[in-house]
Parts: sequence; C-alpha cells; structure tokens
Amino acid sequence: MDYARSFAHSDTIMDFVKKPIVILRMVTTFILMLIFSCILDKGYAASTGICLYNNNQGACNYTVGIAVIAFFVGLAFIAGTYFWDDITNPITRKYIVFADLAFHGFWCFLFFVDFCFTADMWRKTTQTAKDAMGGLTKSNLQFTIVMALVCVFLMAALAYLAFKQMQDMQNGESGLGGYADSGFAGAPGGYTGGFPPHTESAGGMYQQPYSS
Repeated sequence: MDYARSFAHSDTIMDFVKKPIVILRMVTTFILMLIFSCILDKGYAASTGICLYNNNQGACNYTVGIAVIAFFVGLAFIAGTYFWDDITNPITRKYIVFADLAFHGFWCFLFFVDFCFTADMWRKTTQTAKDAMGGLTKSNLQFTIVMALVCVFLMAALAYLAFKQMQDMQNGESGLGGYADSGFAGAPGGYTGGFPPHTESAGGMYQQPYSS
C-alpha cells in the first residue's frame, strides 16, 4: 500500500472511503460507538444506576470515558485526512501526524487497561448477579470486553501507520506532506520531494538539509 497517497484528498466521497487508512479509521470509530452505547444502554442497573461490572462504577465510567473521547478524536482525524491537501503548512502537517501517533499509541495502552479491568470485574461478578441479568444485558457486557481487546489492536495499527508516516517524513521519502505527496511548491529546479536535495559546499564538506 502506498501509505502516503492513501491519505490524499479525493475528488469524490466514494474514492475517499475506499482508501485503506480511511476504512481502518471508520471501523475503529464505529466500534468505539458500539462500546459506549452498550455500556450506556445496559451497563448500569436501571433502578439504581450501579455499574453491573461487580458494582464497580469505575469500570463503566472508565470504559465510556475513553470510548467517547476516542470516538470524537477519530472523527477529527477522518476529517483531517479528507482535507489533508488543503493543509499547506508542512509544520502543521507534521504536528497532525505526531498527534495521530501519540494519541493512538496512548489509547492503545488505555484500552489494554480497560480490557484487563472490565474482564477482571466481570470475573468477580457473582453468578447470582449474572443470572439476574437479562440475556441482552450479559451479551452487551461481554461484547464490550471483547471490543475493548479489539480496540487495542486497532489503536496499535493506527499508531504504527502514523509512526511509519513520521519516519517517511523524517527520511524525506514522501515529503513533509505526509498524507499526500505534495512536495514544496516553487522549489528550485522543480524539486517535489519532502526535503531539498543534499548539497556539498565547495570544500567538499557535507551540508545538512534544513528540516522542519
């Protein structure tokens, strides 16, 4: 997959949503919506509002919190991907890719903690309490645990792609444009790469290219 071009702005919505990175982002965002919807719908006791994960409010609140935040941030990254070609400042582009890497790397860890936490709370929930739950309620709670684990891998995949893009930007392989090979407008000699070509001084000394 040409990672850099997979982020390029499309002429049509259909072309855009077919890109692998966009599909990955959309699937992740959809699963996040399922996670906090399941908890908000069936994760709390209807009469008391107590979390059904072993009566531990932290398990439900933590899951909903990180899922809602990741959902809205995911929507922002989808929008940023779509309008990538409209962002002409290479420094801004670099910050976006770094934010992509940092956020999904950190949220990968948070979802791993969430998976361990909710799985442990479900294990500690008494069988009597489980039997008192409806079938849909138990399915929602178990489904949320599984999806938390799935999100660990999805977040890791997004972080890895952002890391690869950061490497490409640093190496000048796909230019500072990052998500699209836009190059430097008006660069001398028609150069379109991410960094100006290496040059040598008259004395043969190597001159480092400027960086962002």
